[in-house]
Amino acid sequence: MLKSELKIMVTGGGSGGHLSVAKSVINTLIEEYDIPINNITYVGGDLGMEGEEVGNSLEQKQFKDSKFKTYFIRAGKLQRSISPRTLSLLFRSLLGFFDSVSIVRKCKPTLIISSGGFVSVPVCIAGWLSKVPIYLHEQTASVGVSNKVVGRFAKKVFVAFKNSLSYFPKGKALHVGNVVRKEIFQKQKTEKSDKEIVGLMVTNKEVPFVYISGGSLGSHSINTKVIDSFNSLLRKYRILLQTGDNEIFKDFEKANDVKTKLRKEYQERLVIKKYIDSDSIGYVLNNMDVFVGRSGANSVYEIGVLKKNALFIPIPWVTHNEQYLNAKVLADIGTSNILEEKYLNDCKIEEEIERLQNQLKVRKIDYEKLESLFPTNAIYSILEDILKTFLK
Repeated sequence: MLKSELKIMVTGGGSGGHLSVAKSVINTLIEEYDIPINNITYVGGDLGMEGEEVGNSLEQKQFKDSKFKTYFIRAGKLQRSISPRTLSLLFRSLLGFFDSVSIVRKCKPTLIISSGGFVSVPVCIAGWLSKVPIYLHEQTASVGVSNKVVGRFAKKVFVAFKNSLSYFPKGKALHVGNVVRKEIFQKQKTEKSDKEIVGLMVTNKEVPFVYISGGSLGSHSINTKVIDSFNSLLRKYRILLQTGDNEIFKDFEKANDVKTKLRKEYQERLVIKKYIDSDSIGYVLNNMDVFVGRSGANSVYEIGVLKKNALFIPIPWVTHNEQYLNAKVLADIGTSNILEEKYLNDCKIEEEIERLQNQLKVRKIDYEKLESLFPTNAIYSILEDILKTFLK
């Protein structure tokens, strides 16, 4: 088959981790494998954060200006508790399946690559029913329901963490590592780097720099704790707080309001952003002293690749305690600590950061093991393995 004949559908979303992998797959296919942009289709969902209106999903925001074809199905996430919202989401899942069937029939993909998440399930089932080969990338140390379902009929599963191999039939899964964004290796500031972030980084260098993030969608509980702790944190640290853009809690607006009431010295040590763009994220990650925040698969992996230190606060309610297990990979090596959310309200964040820094001075960290657990060529391992089956 020629490249001009190969039609590739990419699906996955609902969180920044799934979306980041999907974006990397698409960009690499176009830029490095010369797959025509008109032959690429992305399928995501239309479901934003709880309480927000439908049609405000992360993937719709990220792909609104894309030049390849995009579709956003009526997504519905299965929940473990029963409520009117549960039934609504279940009904949306059914509608999303019919949307997916229609999209697959219309696009006639040669293959489907899934980066996971609840959005991908109806798309992959529709593809499987149409006899389209399915390939899955699993980013987490623990495998959720969605990828367990897709993994049953996927032709091959690529996993980020070796621990995940046991969740899939022997011989079907291959450890390749996680798909790493190229921009995280950009250590120096550029003309496109966020000017406010650059200003924070180049001043008060004697004060350690801490990057705090609740993930691409933000975390209300972390944001609230940090906002309440601004005065004590800023005595010791420069802070970059990434809040997300939740329209219900409006943490970004609250944080900026509190900032205006801080003493000038502390205001100069604080920058608040809804998101950190791709032109600035590498500069931030490479120059931070400590990361504080959620332990999504991509966050943990990028911190592992860059050999940075972190205080992880895993989401406690995700399936199979997924984020805790992600964080535990680096905690076991010794580069990070875990702060469980049930202790968040009663702790002092600045003391937890200081405890980590003191422990790092005496820990013996096996950096060779760290490198073996976090390979950086996953995107090529995945695409080479898949495309050799289809291209001449």
